[in-house]
Amino acid sequence: MITIPMVTEWNICTPDLFRFMNRQYVESFFADGSLRLSSFASFHAHSDEQRLDQNEGRTFFVHRTQQNGGQTITAWATQGLDAYVLCASMRCEEALMRSFGCDSYLRITNSTSFGMAVARNIPGLVAAFEGPCLYQNNKIIERDLGYVDVSQIAKAGAPEAEIRKRFADMILPKMKHYPLFLKDMSFAHQAEYRFVWLVNSEPAKYLDIKVPEAVPFCAQPNGLTI
Repeated sequence: MITIPMVTEWNICTPDLFRFMNRQYVESFFADGSLRLSSFASFHAHSDEQRLDQNEGRTFFVHRTQQNGGQTITAWATQGLDAYVLCASMRCEEALMRSFGCDSYLRITNSTSFGMAVARNIPGLVAAFEGPCLYQNNKIIERDLGYVDVSQIAKAGAPEAEIRKRFADMILPKMKHYPLFLKDMSFAHQAEYRFVWLVNSEPAKYLDIKVPEAVPFCAQPNGLTI
């Protein structure tokens, strides 16, 4: 829970999270803090349908405005290629755990403190996020950027890579963190809450770390009950 002092106290109650894992890995975490982080690339290669998402981090962006007679610009955008990820569920349900092929779980009782402890053990960390995933039938983000003078971005004779970068510099800040948390509606039953750690170089498929300082923010399995 995050407490913010105001005229009256304001409390942000983050949920307990369930990271489904096999028992041997849960025991390893509580023994010495052993933890494996995934990457968006690994999501694209999973063999089971619960984890496989070939469009993870890929979002369709639509700019639409009525200024100067109207304008529409569309583009595919991919984010998360520079990120490590840890996924959990806000659902306390054995059937969901079994659907991931797991027989146990790690219960995270303080998500923010947990995420920050992990962050201190990630090389090249530049930023981090946590929050629930947003599920949509179509992974589309629409914004009104005002009228865009495309001729200033796609200047005649400019290299294609430079033009792409200019469009990216215009679009990506407007999308904010949403592409990192946007998922297809077919995954909504997972009620996913995820941690995302951005790094300054291309991440490995997996990152194995030991983070014993995160253990106090977690609890042992107790039969999947509150």
